[in-house]
Amino acid sequence: MTLFKTQLSGAHVLVTGGNKGIGRVIIESFLAEGANVSYCSRSASEDDFADFNGAIEGAKVLGTKVDIGNQDDVRAWVEKSAEKYGRIDVVVANAFAIFHSSSIDDWRQSLEGNVIGLVTLIEAAAPILSHSAVKRSQAVIAKGYSKMLGQKGVRVNIVTPGLVETPSLVRADGTEELSPFQMGKKLMPEFMQSILDQVPMGRPGQPQEVANAVVFLASALSGYINGANLLLDGGFSVTL
Repeated sequence: MTLFKTQLSGAHVLVTGGNKGIGRVIIESFLAEGANVSYCSRSASEDDFADFNGAIEGAKVLGTKVDIGNQDDVRAWVEKSAEKYGRIDVVVANAFAIFHSSSIDDWRQSLEGNVIGLVTLIEAAAPILSHSAVKRSQAVIAKGYSKMLGQKGVRVNIVTPGLVETPSLVRADGTEELSPFQMGKKLMPEFMQSILDQVPMGRPGQPQEVANAVVFLASALSGYINGANLLLDGGFSVTL
């Protein structure tokens, strides 16, 4: 039996951006705790919605292709997920990453997903939620919702990772998509090393370490934590 089993077994968790990187490990961690997970991805094909490692007997995971920047798509996904499981207990808004991009369209898509998509997701899920931990990097919006929803028993917290060693994604057709971390190592190795040199722990974070924090904030063990911003950067922020 794992530490969080009694708190999360049978819970229904929504995760955005869960097809790769940190989001995928977050899903695996919730499944290992006995939770049911509904997740979405804006770019994955149906072949990419594969079985997840760590799922235990009785736990279920359902992947759906959704553009998180499209309000109608998000609302429909939330409603369909809630209807399937009869409840929503946890929402994890796994933010988009923009790394070394010169495209205005990339930045626009990121803003639509991280700002408009987040607000739409919370507004759609809030009436259904009983307890919630919403992950995102835009602290102002999240803290505002923590005040608004706290009296209803919905907690909104933020996990802000530093440099995380995310693996590349190998798609069902065999093609490889570099993660932001791997792309940085390839395109700007000296810059990446300079950042790593400033981390007191001397190493990048691991996706599982981020997932552990998200699972903790979603569990009853963090029942009085609301509006918090948890920094997972190996101490990097204290050196600034």
